[in-house]
Amino acid sequence: MARVLDPEGAHLAALRRLCDFRDQRVLELGCGDGRLTLGIAADAASVLAFDPDAEAVERARRTLPDELADRVAYSVASGKEIEIDPQSFDLVVFSWSL
Repeated sequence: MARVLDPEGAHLAALRRLCDFRDQRVLELGCGDGRLTLGIAADAASVLAFDPDAEAVERARRTLPDELADRVAYSVASGKEIEIDPQSFDLVVFSWSL
């Protein structure tokens, strides 16, 4: 049986209390399998989500709904390696779950 983290949506709700994702260009560090990415992308203009775990990123890509495909880009990379233009994002999200 697959383990579902945050089935009640508490993590996403907490992030939404901290910031407004509407029409923002979001960089998500450590996206894992995209458990928060889809909720962020529902409001954001765009999301670049990355994680060093290639298997988790592949799971995220497989579950990306067609209607969000033009707003979400997944990448396999670590925070040390990824090359990004800091001015190309309005918000940066980092969420860590054990």
